[in-house]
Parts: sequence; structure tokens; C-alpha cells
Amino acid sequence: MKLFLAALTIWSLPFLGISCGFASVQEPQPAKPAAKSESSPTPSGETVTLTSEHPTGSFLLQAVLFKKPPPILEVSVTKVVNPAAKPITIFVYLSPRNEKDDSGRIEVGNFSLYPADRPAKFMLDASALGTVSQGRKVPAAKEWQLTFELEKQGQEGSSPLEVTIAQPNWKSDKN
Repeated sequence: MKLFLAALTIWSLPFLGISCGFASVQEPQPAKPAAKSESSPTPSGETVTLTSEHPTGSFLLQAVLFKKPPPILEVSVTKVVNPAAKPITIFVYLSPRNEKDDSGRIEVGNFSLYPADRPAKFMLDASALGTVSQGRKVPAAKEWQLTFELEKQGQEGSSPLEVTIAQPNWKSDKN
């Protein structure tokens, strides 16, 4: 009988939540500041929010970017509200500031969210900056902006759509 009780006691220990191990408590680590690329002359913390009602947003570019154009544009989508999980494509352009039409804009690239309801980070070829800095087939403008535009096709409807993009990071390499 003693052997039966001993076996029953050992067998039931895991089900009772008894453990012989030690509990470990991890201290919260202080948040590390986000590493900022050396070639990014724009302030961090700014965001633009694109919605079905307001499908475009832009960041003003500083002139120093055009003196030695970095080859990589890093775009961080920090928040997505897309309960219907509709496909989302975002087009990126360089455009003269205060232009009323789209004739002077230069395509940088585009990206699509997948899954369509989650934030992500994207790397785009930023060679369009070189096009502007060399003045090849571009309108003369004192100020340029980086414009983000939601693809209009398929975004109609009553489902809310919101995409928040952080201040882009211009990088001299892919790391």
C-alpha cells in the first residue's frame, strides 16, 4: 500500500502545479533608443496616416539629401487598421512641394503589406534622389517632398482603413 501511495503522490505532483525548480524574475530592461542612420537628416517621431478618405501624405525632404543621395530608403509602417484585411499597396514618389498636379513627381517605388493587417518595414531603392540632384528631366523646385499614396483601386467601401508610416530613414547601406 505504501508503494501505491508513493506512486500516486509522484504521479499527481505535475497536475497540482508543484515544482521543485526556482522561480526567476526578470528585471525590466531600459528601452534602448532606436538607432538612427547616419545619413538620415530628417527628424524622427513624425508620422503620416493614410486613410480611405485621405489616401496621400508626405514628408518634407531636406536639401542635404540631394548633395550626397543615399541609395536606400527604409520605410516603417507602424500601425495598420484593416479589419477586412483588404490588400494594401502604397506608392512612393518624390514630388516638388506645392505642385498642384502630378506631372513633376518621380516614382521611387511601391510596397504591399502582407499580411494586410500588420505593420512592417520595407527597403526601397532611393536612386530617384540622384535623378533630382542631377536635374535630369525634373522640374526645378526649391523644396521636395516624399509622398506616400494608397492605391485607390479596391479601397472603396465602409470598412475602415488606416496606415501609419513613420518618418522614413535614408540609409547608405542595407544594414
